[in-house]
Amino acid sequence: MFMAKRMAVKEKNRLLADQGKQVKNYGLVLRLYPNDEQAELINKTVGCSRLVYNMYLADRKEDYEEHGSSLSVAKYKKEVLVPLKSSEEYGFLKEVDKFALEVACENVDDAYNRFFKGQNSFPQFRSKRKAKKTYTTKMTNNNIKVIGCSSIKLPKLGKVGLAKQKTKRNKYILKKIREGRIRILKATISQKGAHYYVSLTLEEIVDKVEPLDISQVDISKVIGIDLGLKTFATVNDGTETEFVKKVKYITESEEKLAKLQRKLSRKQVDSQNFKKARNKIASLQEHIANQRKDFAHKLSSRIANENQVVVMESLNIKGMGRNRRLAKAISDAGWHQFQGFLKYKLEWQGKHLIKLAPWYASSKICSNCQEKHIALSLNHREWVCSKCGTAHERDENAAINIRNQGLETLGLISIA
Repeated sequence: MFMAKRMAVKEKNRLLADQGKQVKNYGLVLRLYPNDEQAELINKTVGCSRLVYNMYLADRKEDYEEHGSSLSVAKYKKEVLVPLKSSEEYGFLKEVDKFALEVACENVDDAYNRFFKGQNSFPQFRSKRKAKKTYTTKMTNNNIKVIGCSSIKLPKLGKVGLAKQKTKRNKYILKKIREGRIRILKATISQKGAHYYVSLTLEEIVDKVEPLDISQVDISKVIGIDLGLKTFATVNDGTETEFVKKVKYITESEEKLAKLQRKLSRKQVDSQNFKKARNKIASLQEHIANQRKDFAHKLSSRIANENQVVVMESLNIKGMGRNRRLAKAISDAGWHQFQGFLKYKLEWQGKHLIKLAPWYASSKICSNCQEKHIALSLNHREWVCSKCGTAHERDENAAINIRNQGLETLGLISIA
C-alpha cells in the first residue's frame, strides 16, 4: 500500500504494527560483469558524479561566504543542475544516469548535516586519484530489475551480467526480489581494482520481532566478549572461555601482501611493472578485506544465534589508533565491522547487545575479589591477584568481568 510512497522507516513500522509486521532493511552485494561499453559508461558516471559533487560543494561554500545563506539541495538541482545539462560546456552530463547526479548533490547536503551534528569533519572536495570509484542510483518506475540469476537491469547501462550466486541466501533473496516480496530502494555501482560490483539496498516486510524481556533471559546464554589483538575475541559464558583467534588464511594473505608491497617499492614509479605490481596489491587487498568480512559474518552469526545477551566494551577505536605501535594492528583487526554485524543480527532476533563504558578497567580488576590493579600494563598477559592470590589470564579475566558487569547492569546479579 504505502510502499510506493517516500516514508520514514518509523512511520512505516507504525502503520504495520497493527498487522504484526515491520520493515526490515538490508543490503546485497553482487559481482558485475559489464562489457567494455558498459564499463566505460560506469567510469564516466563516476567522474560526472564527482564533478557535480565538487561543483555543488564549491557553490554552497561561495553562497554562504557572499550572502550568509545556505544553498539548498532542492534549489540547486532545479536551478543549476538542470540548466547545466542543457549547456554546451556540460552537455555530456546528459549521457549518464540523472539519478547519480542528484544523489551526488544529496551527498553534499548529507555531509553538511553530519558536520553540524558533530559526526564528521567539514565536507572535502573529492579527488580523482583518491576518491572511491562509486555512484548511487535510485529505483524509479522499475528501472532496476533482477533478471533471472545471471543479470540485472540498471539505468543507462541496460542488462549487465552477474556472477553465479554460490550461497543459498543470495539465491533466495534474488528469488524474492523477482517475485516482488522484496523491494529494491537503490543501487550503488562501484569499482574495486579490476572488479565491478552492485550493492542493492533492500526493503522487506517481515513478522514483527519483539525485544526479549530481561526477566526471561537465561543467564547461561549471557556472554561477555573481550576484543584483542593477540586473540581476536575472548568469549566467556560463565562456565567456559573460548579464545577465538584470527583465522590462518588471513595471516598468510597479510604476509603475502607485505612481500608484494616490498616489491612495489623497488619499481620505477608509473612504469608498466609498477602498474602491474600495484594491480596485484589492489587485488590482494580486496581479497583480504573479503576474508575479514567473511570471518566477521560467520563469527557474529554464530554468537547471535547461540546467545540472548552479549556484553562488550565500548572501544574508542579511533583514539586507540593514535598509538603508533598498535595503529596498524588495530586497523587490521576489524573490531568495528564485527561489532556492527553483531549488533544488527541481535536486533533482528530481538536479542540484546550491552556496551560498557570505555573507561571500565576489565583487564585490571580481579574477577574473583574485585581488587583493582592499576599498575598492570599490556605486557602482563598472566598475573596473580595480590589480595586473594587468584591466577588470571588477562583476556579471560577481562571477558569474565565484562559478562559480570553486564549481568549487574541488567539487575540479574549483584557484584560485591
